[in-house]
Amino acid sequence: MLTKQRLRAVQNDSNVCADIEGFDFNAYDARDIEELRRFWLQYGVLRFKKTGITDAQQVEFSRHFGDFVIHPKQKQEGGHPTHTEILVISNAMKDGKPSGAMGNSEATWHTDTWFYERPPAGAILRAVTVPPSGGDTYFLSTYSAYETLPDALRKATDGRQIFFQNVYDKTGKLRLGKSTPGSRDFREWTGIVHPLVRIHGETGRKALYLGGTTEGAWIVGMPLDESEALLLELWDHTTKGQEVFVQQWDQGDIMMWDNRCTMHRRDGFDPSLIRIMHRTTTAGERPV
Repeated sequence: MLTKQRLRAVQNDSNVCADIEGFDFNAYDARDIEELRRFWLQYGVLRFKKTGITDAQQVEFSRHFGDFVIHPKQKQEGGHPTHTEILVISNAMKDGKPSGAMGNSEATWHTDTWFYERPPAGAILRAVTVPPSGGDTYFLSTYSAYETLPDALRKATDGRQIFFQNVYDKTGKLRLGKSTPGSRDFREWTGIVHPLVRIHGETGRKALYLGGTTEGAWIVGMPLDESEALLLELWDHTTKGQEVFVQQWDQGDIMMWDNRCTMHRRDGFDPSLIRIMHRTTTAGERPV
């Protein structure tokens, strides 16, 4: 009788990603999923190389990691024609209109939907069509960002809360269902308050929680100028002082990340080249 190949997680050069070896998307069981979850919580980001799976397989695999979350873009241009769980990220055009979300421009460092009351726990992103170059995705650990804070910065962040407005997106467009606010002070707009340092709901580890931009973000109770200065210092520490893993995509690659303890960004790419990615997103807890 053949012995089933054991799953392995091979850590990359960074402190935030591991390659998964020995996982068969056509034949896995509860023990395999349990092991993957352990690796996911340990490393923050997992990579599966050149999987060749279908949309249906991606959806079924994702179910094992929590309830689905509908990304805001799925309600606009990023909906999938048959699998409502999938966000289509694409710069391809169909009948003169975008066939997916997010185009070909650069996406700056962020944690997914940080402006939600319950931001997603994780995301599973699969490369359907990739250009020969460009569109690389970068990941870093916000555990590490917190753990490497100088003492003075750590004292300034512990116990603090951060407010994120949820009226405008990072490009300055009104979010779906929002209207132009009457006040110029974003602190008076609708938004959400989260801890600046969150405790991961499963590992219990502390992670810095900066969301996706300094614009429209305020450390509650601080004078605005002091808040802006501290946030800029924290962003600089996080995005310039941490090890980063760079994913250069091949068709069929899957990246699976823990949104509670990582940040990511994307390079832009030549608009004449087509890049299509299919993403599923899983529900998370309210940050504490």
